[in-house]
Amino acid sequence: MRKTLKKAAVVGATVLAFSGIAAGAAQAAPRQGADLKGTGSLEDCGNWGRALKSHGDIVDYACMVGSAPNTFELTPFYAS
Repeated sequence: MRKTLKKAAVVGATVLAFSGIAAGAAQAAPRQGADLKGTGSLEDCGNWGRALKSHGDIVDYACMVGSAPNTFELTPFYAS
């Protein structure tokens, strides 16, 4: 009976440890902001994203071609 309880305690502690690690990793992930629409090429989007990042406003960004011609959408990522 004692061996069973010890095994259960070890398994329970292991599960809690891995849960804590996963929760910590999830909190450290950057938070995605709303898309910012702009006019120009993807190069213009990259320039804007690099400027925002160098000023410390965001930690990362992604650029996508917009739905209208000559437009783009910049997705900012903020520190959590």
